[in-house]
Amino acid sequence: MTKMLVALFLTFGLCFQLGAMPEPTLSLNQQTEDFAIFKKGLEEGHSGMYYFITKERFAQQCDSIQQTFREGLSEGDFYLKLRYLITLLSHGHTRIKLPYQGFVNYKMMALDSNKLFLPFKFRIIKNQLIVLEDCSKEQLIPRFSMVKSINDVSADQLIKRMRTYIPADGVNQSFKDYTLCNYFYLHHLFNLFYPDKKGVKIEIEKNKTHFYLELLRPKVIEKNYLAKNPKGISFYGPQLEYKTNQVQSVGTLRVGSFYKGLIEGKGQRYEPFLDSCFTDLQKKGIQNLILDVRSNEGGGDSYDRILFNYLGNLNPGKPVTYLPGTQFSTLPYAINLSDDVRMFVQNPREFLNENTLQLKQQYQDMMDPYSPQVLSNRFNGNIYVLTDGGSFSATTYLIGFLYKLRQTDPQRKILFIGEENGGDISSNTSCAGQSYTVKLPNSLIEVDMPILCFGELKKEYPKQRLPDFEVFPTSESLKQGKDAVMEFALKQIINY
Repeated sequence: MTKMLVALFLTFGLCFQLGAMPEPTLSLNQQTEDFAIFKKGLEEGHSGMYYFITKERFAQQCDSIQQTFREGLSEGDFYLKLRYLITLLSHGHTRIKLPYQGFVNYKMMALDSNKLFLPFKFRIIKNQLIVLEDCSKEQLIPRFSMVKSINDVSADQLIKRMRTYIPADGVNQSFKDYTLCNYFYLHHLFNLFYPDKKGVKIEIEKNKTHFYLELLRPKVIEKNYLAKNPKGISFYGPQLEYKTNQVQSVGTLRVGSFYKGLIEGKGQRYEPFLDSCFTDLQKKGIQNLILDVRSNEGGGDSYDRILFNYLGNLNPGKPVTYLPGTQFSTLPYAINLSDDVRMFVQNPREFLNENTLQLKQQYQDMMDPYSPQVLSNRFNGNIYVLTDGGSFSATTYLIGFLYKLRQTDPQRKILFIGEENGGDISSNTSCAGQSYTVKLPNSLIEVDMPILCFGELKKEYPKQRLPDFEVFPTSESLKQGKDAVMEFALKQIINY
């Protein structure tokens, strides 16, 4: 069985032959030691470890991977093997990273500042790789061009290959594509697949010319991007935006984040802003609300629940919180633990209900003290929710709440439009919040796993998944500066 798994693994390209790699390399003993800590750390610190994969299958995959270890394996190759296993768990909050040199900006955090990368900002739309900006020295590729191939590997094949290494919730794919482009993991993985490349050949759809471009360091890519754009790659604008059109009885509310620091860092205050918006909607008699939560990656402070309270008279309750276990033999390798997590791992039973892995109610209330309020300006009209692969984490909870609200009030129109959101509302659970992070002693690879899991797992997926209307932009609509998803939502309202 193990030999067959190894053969399948190699046959389907899940373990790439990277060829010659620069130092550092790892001895077989170092790989074996790190791998044992890696597996044990997941078992001890990951609250949803076996939600989407059986213990037996994961063990088989680990055995299969371990048989590919060899003396002098490159650090990058070893990392890819661990990253593949992480992805099998199907949890988007599970992360793994190599030790790297330098920091360019938040969005490009995965990129080692001393290595060479593809000089583009990309977007993936329906398996198509779109160039949002050519940041190369050569400046040959027009904006919104569709990439046909890179070094004779089709864009479609490259995207599918890379998805194998991007963690996401459940069966979700949209979050993988969002992460590949928005956080430059496509560039990160391409460098690992082809570490010796200093340039690439690019083919563009509907163009017979082959373009040859030099790969660049992240700081140069950022500099070239800024030279062509008034705002940097990692720029964040105001996260809360609101407007109305009384003629069409439409209000538009964009909530770009539930992260307090990002919102207040832009001079906005979340709760007063929402209250003023919903008071205005009521005053103007607006009957249709477009709620735009695209690229809202989540956050805390119960911001998702606060927003939902303005949208429906339904108390979804607080989900039960679970922890992974009570034994932490990997604690000597743990790093960057929050005070809460450190207190838990040192005395787990103090925090758990007797004979269970459920967090005691008193600690759950401390973690999430918010309770729905009676509101005089609650919105009772139609809601059109715009989502994409970046609608993740706490935003998944909001979408799940709205989906349940629609089931309790079928006369009210609540529609989901755009791309499948980045989380998994169907599983009724999410592993998120605090992290348990271990640093492997030889490779220095960091494995960051969610130590909290919220909700009771369900594995029965509906035949029809959200969104109700799958709408994607096209390269042409992007070129024209049009928002195809927003335009579709407006047409739904006008034709209603």
